[in-house]
Amino acid sequence: MMLKMPGTNRDHKVKSDYGSLDYYRFFKKNNKDQDISRTLFTSIIRDYNEFLSHNLTVNGSGLILPCKIGKVEIRKRKTGLTIDKDGNITNDLPVNWQETRKLWNSNDKERKKRTKIRFTNEHTGGHTFRIVYFRSTANYKNKSVYKLQFNRDMKRNLSKSIFEGRIDAFIH
Repeated sequence: MMLKMPGTNRDHKVKSDYGSLDYYRFFKKNNKDQDISRTLFTSIIRDYNEFLSHNLTVNGSGLILPCKIGKVEIRKRKTGLTIDKDGNITNDLPVNWQETRKLWNSNDKERKKRTKIRFTNEHTGGHTFRIVYFRSTANYKNKSVYKLQFNRDMKRNLSKSIFEGRIDAFIH
């Protein structure tokens, strides 16, 4: 992102993303007595992240992030059909996009109507699960700017654990 400062003709680059190389450089700069290669450093970070991911998605235990950054938990929410006071039906069941696309490819009329096939989640009693990052316990500025995204492997592992009945969560 480029930022134009008032009163100057210069563009200022705002760097918002950091990667493992940035963390390795920071570590080397602040720990000159430690002789750790970048390969070993990356391996340690990867193993620790896999440990945290496994704890969250397979064991279902929440994570309290260090340095008052916040916490990560699994929450569940009841989904289904509801009727509001005006008589309108709201459907917040998750969409089964794979089956919906099959329907749209085979039936042009349904594609034009934008008909969606939805999951019923009968195996969880109609609940949907989600990995949630809570910033309320965090102690840093501009909390609303930060976002924590979880990768597809974590979501798939969570889904597998839910289907096997190993995980339950607080209602959100």
